[in-house]
Amino acid sequence: MSPLDHLPIPSRDLDGACAAFEALGFTVSPPCVYTSPEQPGAEWRNRSVFLAEGWFDLQHAPEAPASMAGAPASCLFRTGSLAASLAAFSEMRRTEPYTLVREWPGADLGSERFALFSIMERISPLVLAVIEHAYPCPDTCAEWFEHRNTARKVAGLIFRDAQPGPAAGAAASLLDISGFRYLDGSAFDAAFPGAKVAVRVEVASLDEVRQILSEARMPFTQVAGSLRIGPPAPLVCGFEFLKA
Repeated sequence: MSPLDHLPIPSRDLDGACAAFEALGFTVSPPCVYTSPEQPGAEWRNRSVFLAEGWFDLQHAPEAPASMAGAPASCLFRTGSLAASLAAFSEMRRTEPYTLVREWPGADLGSERFALFSIMERISPLVLAVIEHAYPCPDTCAEWFEHRNTARKVAGLIFRDAQPGPAAGAAASLLDISGFRYLDGSAFDAAFPGAKVAVRVEVASLDEVRQILSEARMPFTQVAGSLRIGPPAPLVCGFEFLKA
């Protein structure tokens, strides 16, 4: 079964998005550049937040519509073999596979190659994709994985006023979507005021998270072993921090 690999978060204000993650106690990587053999001449400049399990891809998307910026735009699951995953999803509609290459300007870190495809059946409110690459990525630095908030894992997503899609049952045997949660609108708004969706993050210490949020004067609520906050601007996704 493919585990959750990463959440792409496009933002028209990348610096602001990075500052919001840093205010929550995350370590944000230096800038990187993505290219694709299928799109010669195109470049995408991003930064990342790497955890022991899973990561956030903070994308600079100055042309992104306001409705799409500042929250996860999709959810990718990691596979050890893209060919095997293509065969496993042969009964579902999907895009053609494509390739991305990541490099770090000014740093002697080498590059990382990603091969991926998107699933076009509705499994969740977000489009899901499958990606093949090594993790932890060989082009990263160990210190990027250390976070003041003790974050260890991207654990899933919480959706507002939605339900799993008709293909969720079939996909559940192939993708680890067990970290997805669904709340009705009123319960979601009470937990994550002003958010469109919420990200679930496992941490080693909720006390450390509580201290960081208190110092930053970010309002939070505590529910059954987790801390929940609304989105720090310019993000429009809330966060639930869970004890690992």
